[in-house]
Parts: sequence; structure tokens; C-alpha cells
Amino acid sequence: GIFHTATMQSHIRALAVAALACAAVTRAVVRPAMASARPMTTRSATVPRSRVAMVNTLERNAVTAAATAAIRAAEAATGDVRAPDSGKTYVSLNATNNVVDEEGLPEAYDARLIEAYWKKQGSALQSRWTEFLGIAVPFITRTATLTLSGGVAALEREAGSLARDARQNMEKLGPTYVKLGQMMSVRPDVLPDAALAELAILQDSVKPFDSAVAFEVIEKELGRPVDEVFSKITPEPIAAASLAQVYRATLREDGREVAVKVQRPDVLSTVSKDLYVLRRAAEVYQNLMGMLAPQQRTDYVALLNEWAIGFYTELDFKNEAMNQQQKKKK
Repeated sequence: GIFHTATMQSHIRALAVAALACAAVTRAVVRPAMASARPMTTRSATVPRSRVAMVNTLERNAVTAAATAAIRAAEAATGDVRAPDSGKTYVSLNATNNVVDEEGLPEAYDARLIEAYWKKQGSALQSRWTEFLGIAVPFITRTATLTLSGGVAALEREAGSLARDARQNMEKLGPTYVKLGQMMSVRPDVLPDAALAELAILQDSVKPFDSAVAFEVIEKELGRPVDEVFSKITPEPIAAASLAQVYRATLREDGREVAVKVQRPDVLSTVSKDLYVLRRAAEVYQNLMGMLAPQQRTDYVALLNEWAIGFYTELDFKNEAMNQQQKKKK
């Protein structure tokens, strides 16, 4: 990669600190509770199901405690977490699209409207942050353990396995993280070949959603039954991606062949929520790097902002259509 060794070591140290901090919270919650539990005797070596259930509950409680601690750490250092700021973005935003969907989220990126929406949603953001940590912390802990025990050589040996875990975690977390994995899959300057090959699976393996749901969306958007608009349309999508899927159709009006692109259900809500979560994660990481490697000057929050705004803008299909028309004129 292009990183200098000192910078890479700083990143590894930051990951290790983050993992160990979460592990410390987990131990503080789980071990005292386990120690206070009455010992169970059994002739069988099999652990009773009730004990397994108790451990799982304690682990979930530990994840919640870790999430709360991480949120407090971020807020103590940076104040209230906000939507990514578009004030200095290089992304071309559609300022004419001020449409707000049924839930109250803007179709075109608008930090003010996004913040106003999520302030009304109670604990939704913290719930998503807890879910994020529940999936991310075990992976970070494994990475940190390998690093502390075997250094960069250990990470390189386990690159394929780590990449597989990362890819599966991204699939569990949903479209925002799948998109992030797709972006990283074309960065040979950052990731080793084994990781690139694993993340490349995300480019082609996205599962489509139910076509019945897609046709309902089409009819709602166009205000007419599908067969009134199209003389033919493929019953299943010809392509599916992290944010939408595409059908081939023929317009009944003039016989033109067209592609019909339909967004995934609730994707706008999911993505806008995840951008908050990722901004918070970027702020925590920025603070760790500030403590562990003050000589480095990378602004991770600014990088996240730019990517987030561009990603949200991909959901503005009117902006996409406008750009296509402009290219056609040229």
C-alpha cells in the first residue's frame, strides 16, 4: 500500500485501543455477572441451554454497554453528532429538488432536514449504533488480537479470512455497508489482493428484493397500473445492486425499450441513519488517531462526509436523470 510503516502502525494501534476498550466494557459486565451466578452441577459435560441463553443475554447487554460508552466518548470529544456537512462538498447536488418523502426525509441531500427528521425518532440512532457495534466489535477485536500477537505478518497470513468476515459483516449490516465494501474492492493501494478478491463478491452477489414490492412502487410513483404504462416488462430484475434493481420494459405509448430502476424499500431511511452511525464512528476513530498519532493530518470525518453526501445523492434519481440529460445534450 501507499501508507508509510509508521502511519500503518498508528492505525493498528488505534484499532487495538478501540477493541480493547470495548473488551474491557464487556469483561466489566459479563464476568461479575457470571461470577455471581450459582454454579450448576450436571453429570453431563454438555452446557445446559439455560446457561447458554444466559451467556447470550449477557453478551447482548455487554454490547449495549459498549455502545453507550462509545457514544459518550464521542459526544465528550465532539459534542452532538450531526449529519455530514455539505457546506464544502465537491458533490454536485440538485438544489432544485426540495421534495420530502412520506417519512419526512429529503430526496436530495439536505443536512438540516435529515437532522430534523432523526431528532423526532427517539432512540432509533442509538439502536442502530448498538447493532453496528455488536457486529463490528468482534471483528475489530480479532484484528487487534492478531496484530498484538503477530504484527503485520499475522494480518497478512489471515488476510483472506479477515476479508471474508468483513464481507459477511457488511452483508449483515445492509446496503450502506455493502456499498462501502464495493468501493473498497477497487482500492489495491489500500487493501491486499486477498481482501480485494473477497470484497469483489459484493459487486455481483446482491440479492434482489421481491418483484411484487417493486411493481407496487412503480404503480405508486407513476399513478397507473404497470400494464397501462408498459406493454412488456421482465417479471424479475435483470440486475440487482445495493440500492436498487433494474427491469427491462417496453413503453406502451411509443414502443421504446427502457430500463426501469426501482429503489429498495426503506433504503433512504436506512442510508440516512447509517450515515449518522458512520460519522460517529469516524469521530471516535479521529479522536483515537489524535491521541495515538498526532503527527498525522488525515481528516477522517471530512473524508466520511464527502463519501456520505455522494452516496446519499445516488438515491436522488431525479438528479441522476438530470445528469443523464445534460450528458446527452453534450
